[in-house]
Amino acid sequence: MSFTEHFDAYACEGDAISCEAKGFIVTARIVADDCLDAPDQRQDGFWPSLYKDAPGFIGPGNSFRQRFAEAQAKAEAVMEAWRKSEWFYCGIVLSVERDGIEL
Repeated sequence: MSFTEHFDAYACEGDAISCEAKGFIVTARIVADDCLDAPDQRQDGFWPSLYKDAPGFIGPGNSFRQRFAEAQAKAEAVMEAWRKSEWFYCGIVLSVERDGIEL
């Protein structure tokens, strides 16, 4: 079984797709995560670091200043988009039904 229909590139909470497999209808629906923590609060290593023991360590090697600046800019862009509600954490809920009865 696989979904032949896909979510749109711009998907919203509540969007759903379905497929049929051996008489069962499987529906996948987008739901918002109930945890409202910001990305930098949810992910260890979200912010880049130059310290090798830190979760966000960018790695050793040449050009570390440039790599750090790029990683910092990317993290700041993600946080700015989060603050503007341009994206959210979500989950996919699957439901299965047969003959009109949700299992």
